[in-house]
Amino acid sequence: MNRKEIPELLDLAQTLLEQWLRYREYYLHGISQEEITGEDEADFLDTTSAIAQNSRKLGQRIDEKTFPIKRTEVAQLLRATTSIAYFRQLPDYDRTVFYKDWHVCRVYISRAMGGLKFLNEGYVPPRARKAKGKSPADQLKNLPWTIIILVAALLGAGWYFFLR
Repeated sequence: MNRKEIPELLDLAQTLLEQWLRYREYYLHGISQEEITGEDEADFLDTTSAIAQNSRKLGQRIDEKTFPIKRTEVAQLLRATTSIAYFRQLPDYDRTVFYKDWHVCRVYISRAMGGLKFLNEGYVPPRARKAKGKSPADQLKNLPWTIIILVAALLGAGWYFFLR
């Protein structure tokens, strides 16, 4: 991922989060007593399809270790729900589990979006900084001898008073 693609990835992550929140609205509509129309079902299928595409695009273009978006969990939730009416058929326990899983995915998508916003504002990750400067091991080699002597003196004084 280079700096030029960050704004595009950020837009994709924001779109994915908006769609994921819309997916929750369909869940809430499904567990309510409101009527489910054919138009609602068509919009639901369009939204789930867009979520699957965007999560796949985003997951392929960003490092999963740096920005985990739980692509497999998102895909599992989408595969399990084929319609809004499905939510109505779920027992209470399964609704709770579904909502918990939905929320976990939301947190990871939000984290990825926040990280991309941070990078978009100019943040340089430590790995990139380390490549430009010295590593911590190199910095340890160049410690001033006065600090080392001072630490040795303090340890010696502590040992002396400890044995007394």
